Amino acid sequence: MSLQKESIRIKKFSPDKFLDSAENPSIDSGVEPNSNPRIAARKALLIPNSVLDRGNLSSMNEIGTQEKLDKLACLYEISRDMLTIRSIDDLCQQLIEHMELAWRHSGDVFPLIEIDNQCFASNEIVHALEHQFSAPVTVRERVRGQVCIFYEDTNLIRWSQDEDSVFLQNIANDLGLWLEQKQLVDERIASLNEVRMIERALDEHAIIAITNKQGNIKYVNQKFCSVSQYSIEELIGQDHRIVSSCYHSKEFIRNLWTTIAKGETWKGEIKNRARDGTYYWVDTTIVPCLDHSGSPYQYVAIRTEVTEYKRLEQKMEEQVAELARSNDELEQFAYVVTHDLQEPLRTISSFVQLLKKYSSNQLDERANDLISHVIAGTSRMQMLIDDLLTYAQVNASQALKEIDCECLLNNVLADLSVTSDECNAIITHDKLPVVRGIPFQLIQLFTNLINNAFKFQRERPPRIHVGVEENPDEWVFSVSDNGIGIEAQYLERIFRVFQRLHSRREYAGTGIGLAICKKVVEHHGGSIWVKSEPNVGSSFYFSIPKIN
Repeated sequence: MSLQKESIRIKKFSPDKFLDSAENPSIDSGVEPNSNPRIAARKALLIPNSVLDRGNLSSMNEIGTQEKLDKLACLYEISRDMLTIRSIDDLCQQLIEHMELAWRHSGDVFPLIEIDNQCFASNEIVHALEHQFSAPVTVRERVRGQVCIFYEDTNLIRWSQDEDSVFLQNIANDLGLWLEQKQLVDERIASLNEVRMIERALDEHAIIAITNKQGNIKYVNQKFCSVSQYSIEELIGQDHRIVSSCYHSKEFIRNLWTTIAKGETWKGEIKNRARDGTYYWVDTTIVPCLDHSGSPYQYVAIRTEVTEYKRLEQKMEEQVAELARSNDELEQFAYVVTHDLQEPLRTISSFVQLLKKYSSNQLDERANDLISHVIAGTSRMQMLIDDLLTYAQVNASQALKEIDCECLLNNVLADLSVTSDECNAIITHDKLPVVRGIPFQLIQLFTNLINNAFKFQRERPPRIHVGVEENPDEWVFSVSDNGIGIEAQYLERIFRVFQRLHSRREYAGTGIGLAICKKVVEHHGGSIWVKSEPNVGSSFYFSIPKIN
């Protein structure tokens, strides 16, 4: 330890305040001011009159014997204090007092203890002294400080290298052991506090129970009690049949016990019954604790209440079932309506065409023009009904098949060859993959997108490219053209049913084609979108999940 030197004049320290009862009246009472009563009593007992009265000092042997007795008493008192004191500040102050008593026969000595850069001394004068004996305080092979004896005059000090050095080192060793034990205790307290904090956190969320290998409950937390409405006393010693709802089959329970008896973790949802008869669901994980032979000796069950989640899940399942039923009815209705509408429509169209055939010479130009409008209207109505029928059938349950999109596209292009030749279209495509889907729906998808490119062309011949890009989980197809394009505000609207951006006079159609495309893609688990720029062209993208 490095001590600062002070240039001030050091007054001589006199230990007579411990010895001379005349100058220090507190000696008569055996108690010093601000001193430990036990130490004060020991002073009165250990200092005989022969020592107090220097004039009657008979021999050095008596003094030596008294010094040894004082030091042994000091060690004894230090041992007692280390068993009872828990504060490092209080302990060091007590050690200072004991050391002053132990070396009171040795001249002007000043004990000092330094621990973790904190100093303890009975008098500030020690910081100005130069001469010292010291012993390091070591904790787990690391020096934490030192125990020192300072003295003012080397000529007056009586220091036994054998006895006093060993005695000082013993005090340092005892202090090191006390610090090590305190460190261990502090670490255990910190660990215990951390465990309690984790336990409080778990109690706020999880239901915890520990059972022996027979299934009898050994421990439950407060969350278990609050959810089950049973007290700890009512649960300890019982098995989990106390909260059984009898909802699960014997096979379910047998599988649970078979799994954990083999030392394996079991996970699942269990329906339990509270004390008041209400039911609650718990998401459960049961972990076996294994002995040295690998056999379970107890089980730890951690549960999370999911009653509300199960209620919402059941409600959602009911709504999904109702929605499926409603969709089936709607599809059936659409199919019946479109099918039944076709018969009277065909009748109207047929009779109007017969009227035109046989009576055109008898009718004037205006009447023939009206008949032509009727025939055109019935044709559009027929197309609309066909498209509605196709749209209604998209969600029909059909088995998915592996489809070679390369072959499928070639068939689509063959069907559209007449239209393609009429507008001098140039159509190219990448090498297309094999996907899993419904053949006639993908045919409809490619046909509608390519027909759109034919329909919304500019004055120049259409240039159409069918591309594909591979992603980790899906194929992204694209159909790009150099047509009239679409303004940004209409990019979402075009996929809705009966949404048209142009009049029928400009471009023919029913306004259902892209809605059918969207429904087909979503039915296959993908999505569809468009990027477009007016007077430049459009690119329609759609994704199809990869084959598993």
